[in-house]
Amino acid sequence: MTSLQLPLGPSPWGSPDKTLPTGVLTCYDVQSPVPLRYAINNLELFIDHTETAVYKGSLKLPDSTDPAKIVVKTDFFAETLRQSAFEHEHKEGDRVSSFLVLEDCGDRIKDASKLTDSFKLKALDALYDIHCAGYTHGDLSLNNITNKDGEPFFIDLETAEPHKCEMSERIMVGEERRHSECDEIDICCMLLEIEADEDVKVKGFFVFRRAYLRRENIDFLLSLLIHRNRNTEVFCPFVEQLVEKIEAEREYYRSIPPEKRLIQPPVPT
Repeated sequence: MTSLQLPLGPSPWGSPDKTLPTGVLTCYDVQSPVPLRYAINNLELFIDHTETAVYKGSLKLPDSTDPAKIVVKTDFFAETLRQSAFEHEHKEGDRVSSFLVLEDCGDRIKDASKLTDSFKLKALDALYDIHCAGYTHGDLSLNNITNKDGEPFFIDLETAEPHKCEMSERIMVGEERRHSECDEIDICCMLLEIEADEDVKVKGFFVFRRAYLRRENIDFLLSLLIHRNRNTEVFCPFVEQLVEKIEAEREYYRSIPPEKRLIQPPVPT
């Protein structure tokens, strides 16, 4: 059995700025005659919700000289405690609060359009791994996806639930948007802008649906522009150039070897 104990001191309950105490945490383990000491420092309030406060700080481990960046999540200051939200570790009279110390997983995603294709694929792959393990995130949003040195992390797994993923087809950056067999994978594709916009604007004055931009549709596409100019041939070079660009993207995505596909088809049993 292992327990962590804070040194005695005044309770932070009622603190107007929600300041948590920092200092040495002593770890007592029945299998170890010598207690281990951890140091939590530099806690700063990062997120302040009615039910949860989140802090960023550092944790000094007994066997390390360099402190690790951490996140401390607690319902200590909440008006109504969520008894099942975290592992309950701290008691103050009849009040039971939760303190969850986690690795700092980087910065939250604010603008998906600035993400690289590589990062988007890593994020989708990571979510699919969660699904393959039998769970769904349950509260997917850009706020719950972080970027740590180019690596994606999914955070806030309080609402994770058992899940049997039905995904079977390949997903590629830049393909036309289509509904997948899994709603959460579909949401992730939209959040990270993995799939292409449905509409493509050319020269700032006409718009085509991306799905129509195919070589066999050039005459049809030109016919859509007759209201601009009865001689639609003046638009032909622009339309042909656009179609070739989109078709080249499709061919590139389809040329990716099966072993490098993001999501593999299920193996027949």
